[in-house]
Amino acid sequence: MKAAERVIFNTAILYLRLIIVMIIGLFTTRLVLDALGEINYGIYTLVAGVVGMLAILQSAMATTSMRYMSHSIGTGNKEVIANTFNTTLFLHIVIGFIILLFIEVGGYFMFEYFLQIPDDKLFDAKVVYQFMALTTFVTIIAVPYDAVINSRENLLLLSFVDILGSVLKLALAIYLTITNLNLLIIYGLGMFVVQFILRILKRHYSIRNYDECKINFKRYIDKVKLKEILAFTWWNLFGSIASVSVMQMRSLLLNIFFGVKVNAAEGISKTASNQVNTVSVNLTRAINPQLVKSEGAGNRDRMLQITNISTKFSILLFSLFAIPVIIETPYLLNLWLKDVPEYAVIFTRLTLITLLISKFTFEITNAIRAVGRIKEFQLIETLLYVLNIPIAYILFKQDYSPEYIYYVAIVISILTTFYRLYIGQKIANLKIKNFINNALMPSVVPIILAFIASFLFTNFLTSSIGRLLIISLTNISILLLYFYFFAISTYEKTVIGSVIQKVRAKLLIWKRK
Repeated sequence: MKAAERVIFNTAILYLRLIIVMIIGLFTTRLVLDALGEINYGIYTLVAGVVGMLAILQSAMATTSMRYMSHSIGTGNKEVIANTFNTTLFLHIVIGFIILLFIEVGGYFMFEYFLQIPDDKLFDAKVVYQFMALTTFVTIIAVPYDAVINSRENLLLLSFVDILGSVLKLALAIYLTITNLNLLIIYGLGMFVVQFILRILKRHYSIRNYDECKINFKRYIDKVKLKEILAFTWWNLFGSIASVSVMQMRSLLLNIFFGVKVNAAEGISKTASNQVNTVSVNLTRAINPQLVKSEGAGNRDRMLQITNISTKFSILLFSLFAIPVIIETPYLLNLWLKDVPEYAVIFTRLTLITLLISKFTFEITNAIRAVGRIKEFQLIETLLYVLNIPIAYILFKQDYSPEYIYYVAIVISILTTFYRLYIGQKIANLKIKNFINNALMPSVVPIILAFIASFLFTNFLTSSIGRLLIISLTNISILLLYFYFFAISTYEKTVIGSVIQKVRAKLLIWKRK
């Protein structure tokens, strides 16, 4: 299968997975919220977020592992590929134990001096924290296997495992509704067991199917590469620190100033926006290995071409879902949940707007990581992200309402967009004018048209499933038609058509059988 066709095939697989996971995930969240209640759900969101903040290295290492595995595979040298896997696995095992120790020490201070949790829930929260710590450790040491599967572009397997995970979480949610045991602790234990099962499956498959996953630290650990990966990870860590710390410090600030009920609203907004964001993230997962492999093979022009294409399509796919959700957030949350927490609507809308702004230049960050020169980029972008926290703190001290922390995030995202354009040109030789003309403008114009046309229906139709369908169809029609006739190149149309023809041919063969 050609590279372009493989990207489209993998994207189709990921979106089939998305539909299944999204439906199961939304239903699961409703069951969990009903079973746990606002207080317990808010506590789980807060505690899980604290672990996420303390385990930011895992995110940086995951990105680094996928970058180096894809880059190594791009060279075609089996020895280099085996060296890369064993080196990253050894590093993850060491880092895993360090992070676990750090989580345990940090957790003591968090519970004693920072977190505002009701006394009767404190023991439950501490037990859940331990389960989250174990989950983090298992996740960290299994990352190299995920990196191999992603780099080999076996997204069919990853989709199957993700769907299995969603089914197991749904089973856990159903169990919560029928048991009389300690619900918060049972939920924390169940989430750990689910993640442990999924990680074991991925590891077992990788060892059986990929030669580079044979462990031989004595032969394959490359000390030079180890130092290189550590340096890359160190600077990539700044990006993970910025992203995770901003999200968690948001939770802490909202908790300190407004209490755990606002954390419940934040948890709902995170879940809803993450479901929508998965739409465009799936495209990135499908196309990123090709982007890094192109750079690994020394083809910078192709790498930048893929950056333009992935930007355009990730914005399109995100907007297909985001615009209707932004317009119909109150109706959708009421349809989804029995009791919608206060501020959940405005939090969800502002989070989606922030994500949309970030989509305009997010793929540039992947291009920079493919090149490998990330020190300057990560340093400045991290400083921009961190500004979210002191500005929000000052606003809350002045008695501003909770949603202003999201307004700050929107302003910071706009500033980050301009910085990414500049640094992309400097490090990856990105041609800004070409990027704007071929990636951004074909995306911005249809988004504006689709939003205006869709929003008009709210003026003369009452909130209902019918209005939601009309708005969704209007949005989808405008975006797809505009993209097909004005935004997609002849080459892209040819590739898409080729894949469709192959799928039709296979379906006819199966039908004849």
